[in-house]
Amino acid sequence: MTTLFQRIDTVFVPTRDIKKATDWYVQVLGGTTDWSGDEGEYQCIKFGDTSITLFLTDEQTYFEPRRSAFNFYVSNAEEAHSYLKENGVRVEEVKEYGAKYFAFYDLDGNCLEVCEY
Repeated sequence: MTTLFQRIDTVFVPTRDIKKATDWYVQVLGGTTDWSGDEGEYQCIKFGDTSITLFLTDEQTYFEPRRSAFNFYVSNAEEAHSYLKENGVRVEEVKEYGAKYFAFYDLDGNCLEVCEY
Protein backbone atom coordinates (compact mmCIF):
# COMPACT_ATOMS: atom_id res chain seq x y z
CA MET A 1 0.00 0.00 0.00
CA THR A 2 1.31 3.45 -0.88
CA THR A 3 1.23 6.54 1.29
CA LEU A 4 1.63 8.90 -1.64
CA PHE A 5 -2.08 9.76 -1.84
CA GLN A 6 -2.96 11.50 1.42
CA ARG A 7 -6.37 13.15 0.86
CA ILE A 8 -8.77 14.55 -1.70
CA ASP A 9 -7.51 18.05 -2.49
CA THR A 10 -10.45 19.44 -4.44
CA VAL A 11 -13.48 18.44 -6.48
CA PHE A 12 -14.02 20.28 -9.78
CA VAL A 13 -17.49 21.68 -10.43
CA PRO A 14 -18.38 23.29 -13.79
CA THR A 15 -20.15 26.62 -14.02
CA ARG A 16 -21.27 29.02 -16.73
CA ASP A 17 -20.87 32.06 -14.44
CA ILE A 18 -18.05 32.12 -11.86
CA LYS A 19 -19.38 35.19 -10.01
CA LYS A 20 -22.94 33.89 -9.59
CA ALA A 21 -21.72 30.39 -8.68
CA THR A 22 -19.21 31.75 -6.16
CA ASP A 23 -21.88 33.89 -4.51
CA TRP A 24 -24.24 30.89 -4.35
CA TYR A 25 -21.69 28.50 -2.81
CA VAL A 26 -20.67 31.15 -0.26
CA GLN A 27 -24.07 32.63 0.61
CA VAL A 28 -26.25 29.51 0.43
CA LEU A 29 -23.84 26.74 1.46
CA GLY A 30 -21.52 28.76 3.71
CA GLY A 31 -18.21 28.12 1.96
CA THR A 32 -15.38 30.63 1.98
CA THR A 33 -13.44 31.82 -1.03
CA ASP A 34 -9.83 30.79 -1.37
CA TRP A 35 -7.58 31.15 -4.40
CA SER A 36 -8.85 32.05 -7.86
CA GLY A 37 -7.50 31.84 -11.40
CA ASP A 38 -5.65 34.84 -12.81
CA GLU A 39 -8.22 35.26 -15.56
CA GLY A 40 -11.32 34.44 -13.51
CA GLU A 41 -11.64 30.94 -14.94
CA TYR A 42 -11.31 29.16 -11.56
CA GLN A 43 -12.53 29.83 -8.02
CA CYS A 44 -11.71 27.65 -5.05
CA ILE A 45 -14.34 27.46 -2.30
CA LYS A 46 -13.35 25.97 1.08
CA PHE A 47 -15.59 23.87 3.31
CA GLY A 48 -13.47 23.11 6.36
CA ASP A 49 -10.44 21.11 5.20
CA THR A 50 -12.02 20.26 1.85
CA SER A 51 -12.53 22.44 -1.18
CA ILE A 52 -14.36 22.55 -4.45
CA THR A 53 -12.97 24.35 -7.47
CA LEU A 54 -15.48 26.03 -9.74
CA PHE A 55 -14.30 26.17 -13.33
CA LEU A 56 -15.75 28.26 -16.11
CA THR A 57 -17.01 26.39 -19.15
CA ASP A 58 -19.78 26.50 -21.72
CA GLU A 59 -19.25 22.92 -22.90
CA GLN A 60 -22.66 21.25 -22.69
CA THR A 61 -21.17 17.82 -21.92
CA TYR A 62 -20.25 19.04 -18.42
CA PHE A 63 -23.90 19.80 -17.71
CA GLU A 64 -25.46 16.49 -18.75
CA PRO A 65 -27.56 15.05 -15.91
CA ARG A 66 -25.64 12.73 -13.58
CA ARG A 67 -25.37 11.92 -9.92
CA SER A 68 -23.02 13.79 -7.65
CA ALA A 69 -19.40 12.70 -7.40
CA PHE A 70 -19.32 13.78 -3.75
CA ASN A 71 -21.57 14.75 -0.86
CA PHE A 72 -21.63 17.27 1.95
CA TYR A 73 -21.77 15.77 5.42
CA VAL A 74 -24.38 17.36 7.71
CA SER A 75 -25.48 16.48 11.23
CA ASN A 76 -29.18 16.95 10.37
CA ALA A 77 -30.37 16.14 6.84
CA GLU A 78 -33.94 17.33 7.46
CA GLU A 79 -32.70 20.73 8.66
CA ALA A 80 -30.34 21.05 5.67
CA HIS A 81 -33.18 20.09 3.33
CA SER A 82 -35.48 22.74 4.81
CA TYR A 83 -32.75 25.37 4.72
CA LEU A 84 -31.95 24.76 1.06
CA LYS A 85 -35.62 24.68 0.10
CA GLU A 86 -36.25 27.98 1.94
CA ASN A 87 -33.38 29.49 -0.05
CA GLY A 88 -34.95 28.56 -3.37
CA VAL A 89 -32.67 25.61 -4.08
CA ARG A 90 -34.11 22.72 -6.08
CA VAL A 91 -33.99 19.68 -3.79
CA GLU A 92 -35.08 16.08 -4.09
CA GLU A 93 -36.81 14.23 -1.27
CA VAL A 94 -34.85 13.00 1.74
CA LYS A 95 -34.20 9.26 1.49
CA GLU A 96 -32.90 6.83 4.06
CA TYR A 97 -30.83 3.74 3.41
CA GLY A 98 -28.41 3.26 6.29
CA ALA A 99 -27.98 7.05 6.20
CA LYS A 100 -30.24 9.97 5.38
CA TYR A 101 -29.38 11.68 2.12
CA PHE A 102 -30.80 13.81 -0.66
CA ALA A 103 -29.75 15.44 -3.89
CA PHE A 104 -29.90 19.14 -4.67
CA TYR A 105 -28.81 21.29 -7.59
CA ASP A 106 -26.67 24.39 -7.95
CA LEU A 107 -27.42 27.28 -10.34
CA ASP A 108 -25.92 25.36 -13.29
CA GLY A 109 -27.89 22.17 -12.61
CA ASN A 110 -24.92 20.31 -11.11
CA CYS A 111 -26.19 17.53 -8.87
CA LEU A 112 -24.85 17.78 -5.31
CA GLU A 113 -25.74 15.60 -2.34
CA VAL A 114 -26.10 15.82 1.43
CA CYS A 115 -25.53 12.90 3.76
CA GLU A 116 -26.24 12.37 7.47
CA TYR A 117 -25.08 9.22 9.23
